[in-house]
Amino acid sequence: MRRSLSVPLAGLLLALVAAPALAQPPTTPVPGPRDPNQPPASAPNGPQPLAHAVGDAGTGLSVIRLGPQGVPTNTILPGLGEQLPKQSVTEFGVGLASAQVNTEAFLSTERVVTQANPFGFAVAGRSPQSPGTLVQTAIPDNPQPTNGGLPIPETPLAKLKLLNGSVHARWDEKLGPCISPLATARTSLAGLEVLSALPAEVPLPVKTSLISIPDTFEASSVVKLVDLPGSKNKAVESTSTMRAVSVELAGGIKIDVASPPTLKAMATGDEKTSTITYTAPVLKVSQNGKELGTLDAAHPTLDIPLLLDLVVIKLQIAGLSEKKAAFTGNGFSGFQLGATARMLDVQVLPTDKLKLPNLPTALAQISLGEQIVRAAAPQGGVICGTSQPPTTVPQQPGAPAAPPRGAPPLAYTNAAYQSIPLFWTGTALLLAGVVIFAALPARAPSSRAQGSTRSP
Repeated sequence: MRRSLSVPLAGLLLALVAAPALAQPPTTPVPGPRDPNQPPASAPNGPQPLAHAVGDAGTGLSVIRLGPQGVPTNTILPGLGEQLPKQSVTEFGVGLASAQVNTEAFLSTERVVTQANPFGFAVAGRSPQSPGTLVQTAIPDNPQPTNGGLPIPETPLAKLKLLNGSVHARWDEKLGPCISPLATARTSLAGLEVLSALPAEVPLPVKTSLISIPDTFEASSVVKLVDLPGSKNKAVESTSTMRAVSVELAGGIKIDVASPPTLKAMATGDEKTSTITYTAPVLKVSQNGKELGTLDAAHPTLDIPLLLDLVVIKLQIAGLSEKKAAFTGNGFSGFQLGATARMLDVQVLPTDKLKLPNLPTALAQISLGEQIVRAAAPQGGVICGTSQPPTTVPQQPGAPAAPPRGAPPLAYTNAAYQSIPLFWTGTALLLAGVVIFAALPARAPSSRAQGSTRSP
């Protein structure tokens, strides 16, 4: 119990890899004034970028799910939880690389956000923020990336030898996101052991870790603007890639990664040209030197019995899920799309053959290489240019409606302010009174006043 409590709790890792494909990157909501009669925020100063682009990519090295799809999803909207997929009883993630671009963010520091997270932990879908995260944001621009090691806590669920991260967020003062590189995040680890301290109730015929990765395991997330064919505008491209050499499982099972996976979403603003591209991994599976089969797009699953037929490890790749939709908002319309995938799912004691209701899909599920990409672009693509700020303040979400015609003008701090003429009018009247008083002839003192000044 003490060791499990030493795990640093993190929310971003599991929130990103488990989020719906079309959910927008989390940003600070636009605050409205306390008084509805107050004006909205002032207009920006100087030339402003014309580019509108939203995209993010997230890649998790490993996610451990105990009791997957075992608890319902709770929402504040009645009836919506029944439509959403169920959450795992407990989730634990290792190493997340996330890159987010959102030109519509209210805060300038949220336009480009890149993060490398060491760990994540969630219970029934609820998870707090993670300490030790490597972060880089823009604005302002960052000419160089931030690199460093990520903290590795002690936990019975996973053991790591070395975990590194790299983040890079860019922004051009005039062209906004039209800069290369734009948003890049990477995590890499040298050696990983998953479920190294299994409970005694799990009847595995081994005394080692369930999953071991002896070589380097890397995750990369990139968001950038690419050329749009036949146009001078740009498209938003979000890419998640994995790189691994081999994976070792309990029972002498070895998985060689012949071809790593790549997941890419490109939004052009048009449904016909916006695409999801997925290169499924090719994994060669063997046990004690004997080849068992190959996992690829044509053969996505493989069951391997470990203890007669009572204990079964189920291997599965891909799990690709796509979503696409048009959108309208913030003064422009376009098209958005997203997808999620996993390089390898390892299920211990799958329950699909029991045919019993309300059971988790397995006792435990370990996912290696969770990937998610999302991208959104306006119609016609992203414009790389600048424009002068508008003469009128644009309407912000949550701000009061513009005043009707004929309403009194707002207060100013120059000569047009209504109190300025009133001040000068009062000053002129005061000076006129002084002049009139000074121009009047002096009056002789009265006899009573003169008598009072005589000496006795």
